[in-house]
Amino acid sequence: MSTLSTSPQAAQNAVVSSDIAYAVVDFETTGLNPQDGDRAIEIGISLFRGGKEVDTFSSLINPQMRIPAFITQLTGISNAMVAGAPGPCEVFQNALDFVGDAQLVAHNASFDRKFWRRELSLVLGLECDREFVCTLMLARRVFQSFPSHRLGEIARVLNIDTGRSHRALDDARVTTIILATMMDRLRRAHPEQLIDASFLQAYQKKARTKLPDLSSIV
Repeated sequence: MSTLSTSPQAAQNAVVSSDIAYAVVDFETTGLNPQDGDRAIEIGISLFRGGKEVDTFSSLINPQMRIPAFITQLTGISNAMVAGAPGPCEVFQNALDFVGDAQLVAHNASFDRKFWRRELSLVLGLECDREFVCTLMLARRVFQSFPSHRLGEIARVLNIDTGRSHRALDDARVTTIILATMMDRLRRAHPEQLIDASFLQAYQKKARTKLPDLSSIV
């Protein structure tokens, strides 16, 4: 599994003047929509600060329902594996404590955000309206020439080892390396700007046609 220290200078160069922490979150779930009753079965979080991964959190989650066979085939996570795992209340309280006030990040954040919010509401009674930085939206603007912006395809082009695809922590760590790479390219393209969470949130919403393609910056 590649780590931030092994990606070519990206993490080193992505340091910003403020000590902002980014919590890169990934879920494996029983399905696509928590509003239809789907639940999280695994969470992985990579904490990124000062240009490097500083900590990780991961846990299987007993979803208190059966995992569909196609999800087991996709992720390798079986009903037997989660039978002895902690329940959602314990896992999400621990995850919330781990994240603290870090900026939340995910690849295809619209998916992970809805599970994050739904689980916090269901099991802890908390309403969370914190915004995510979406590395998928950013990648569409930074890596405009890439053939695809799926996590695995970006990792392939950038020569990032993906570990166990469709496992939460491995995917979160790959996303962290991609985030560091994009922050580095944005820093070099916009040397006058502080590449922080506010910049990233604004950049991911800009029209792609008005932005430079940073795919070829080495």
